Amino acid sequence: MVELLRAELDEGEAESIALAHEVRADVVLLDERDARHAAIRMGLNVLGTVGILLWGKQAGKIMNLRDVLDALRFQGKFRISQRLYEQVLLEAGEYYPAAP
Repeated sequence: MVELLRAELDEGEAESIALAHEVRADVVLLDERDARHAAIRMGLNVLGTVGILLWGKQAGKIMNLRDVLDALRFQGKFRISQRLYEQVLLEAGEYYPAAP
């Protein structure tokens, strides 16, 4: 399975997906889009960094999700679309659109 996945993914992602499938994991942690799509095609549940952070906010472990996401984006060079950024902040109760 790893060899098949390696045709479209890097080794770490291929190994992660194969292992998650083999052990019938509840969820596999992936951020890269192609890896997420491959895992979903295999019937796996996928969670990424942003999802974990949202869970942390909902569980009361993160007080200000916007600050954490901004640090990831601007200091850590983590790529997240503006649409996903706003969607997650909205779900976390931290999205306040600019007034016209």
